[in-house]
Order: sequence, then structure tokens, then C-alpha cells
Amino acid sequence: MRQISKDGSINETMIITTLNGHYYKDLNPKWKKHIKRMFKNIEDNDYIIATYYEHKDAKPDIVIYAKNRKVLLSIKSGHAPTMHEEPIKTFFDFLRSLYVPERIIKIIAFYHYGYSLTKRVSDHILSREEIIERFPKQIKEVNDYFRKHAEIVHEIVYRSIIRGRLKRDLIDYFYYGSPARGFLLSSRDIITLITSDPNEECESICFGSLTYVSRARNKNKEADKHRLKINWPVLCKWYYDKNFMERYGWENGYNPKIWP
Repeated sequence: MRQISKDGSINETMIITTLNGHYYKDLNPKWKKHIKRMFKNIEDNDYIIATYYEHKDAKPDIVIYAKNRKVLLSIKSGHAPTMHEEPIKTFFDFLRSLYVPERIIKIIAFYHYGYSLTKRVSDHILSREEIIERFPKQIKEVNDYFRKHAEIVHEIVYRSIIRGRLKRDLIDYFYYGSPARGFLLSSRDIITLITSDPNEECESICFGSLTYVSRARNKNKEADKHRLKINWPVLCKWYYDKNFMERYGWENGYNPKIWP
């Protein structure tokens, strides 16, 4: 049985409850549109089953069954949801496998820890804000590199959102929001939206519209020092974007009454 974390468990449970054990014709109009996109040939009397995905460390959160097939769905909510976490060593090994230059990796390491791993001259650990203020050229160098290499960002997206580091099942769709309001993206949508975003206003290290977050400064958990997170903060912006919600949330008219 998949162990559900506290964060997000209520949302996942409510979405499962919305779908599981219902005929397609009995769903509310919003979820009928979402399910129709996932199951193109679904009909009114088709029965839907929804349950948790079995592996807790995989990218899918729930599985939806209909028309003798299944769809794997990832679900997120919140202002800057974390899409991925892993040890910095395995992530750097992954970047090296993609032939990312060592200089780029060293700058990311400096950004992560707040000091140089090879030329540390004091015990002062720079905060994220200090690094952004004092070393903007280095951060720009990293971001410019990834803007020029969309194929590498593509692989980071696969690792962070679609496939995961452990390479379990790939997600088919991604849902952001609550059962009452949200939007649905296909895997192709995810890749296109992230890799096509130059994110030129990003002051931190970014991969398209994804942002790199260091956990090294978490003083309460020493084990977190060597771990990173990858967040997707623009999801919140899209949630309040009328045109985006009309396209991916199937909303006619814009009235964001419910925060996900």
C-alpha cells in the first residue's frame, strides 16, 4: 500500500472520491471535460475507478481506470509546489551524464552550499539573497547555458516531473488545483510549457520555468544539507490567468473563488 504524505493527501483523496465509483455521465461538467481528454472515447455509461498509485517515491499520485485502460495522474497544489527532491550528488551525476560542463556544475554547487567547495576561505555561509546580489554574472552564466540547451532542460523535466529519478511509471497527465478548480496538462504540455519559457526575469538558478532550491541552509536538519528541490512556481500564476484557465481548465468566464 502506498504511504500518503500529509501534504497533498487530502487533495488526492478528494479527487479520488470525486471520480471513483461513478459513471462518466454522473461527473460534474468540469471533471467530465478532464476525463474526456484523458479517455477520448469514453461514453456516458462507462464506469470509472480511481485509486492511489502504489509506489510512494514515483511521480504518479493516482491511477484512473476507464475503457479498459489506465491513466497515471500527478497532482499538485499550493503557491510554489515542489516537483522533485533528490541528493545533490545524484543530480550532479545526472548533469554530467548529459555533458553539462564542470564549470556550470561548480556554480550550481556554490549556489547550493553558499561557499566554494574548493576555495573556502571563511566560515561564513552566503545566503541565497547574498549570492544573487554578489554573483549575478555567474547565475546568468548558468541560466544562459540552460536556455541554449533545451534538450537538457527536456531531460530535467522528465526527471523532475514525468519519470522521476527511479524511473518508475511515467505520468500521463498532471493536474494542478483542487477538486473544485484546477487545470490539466499532458506530458507534452508540460515539456512545451517549461522548455519554451526563457524565464529571463529569474534571479535564481532556473531550468525553463522550473527553479532550483537548495536545502543546505536548513539548520534543523543536517541530512538536508546535501539535498535539492525543484519547484514550479509559475503554476500559481497560471491558476489566476484567465486565458490559461479557459484553455487548460475549461472555464467559461473567470471567477477564481477557490484556491487549490
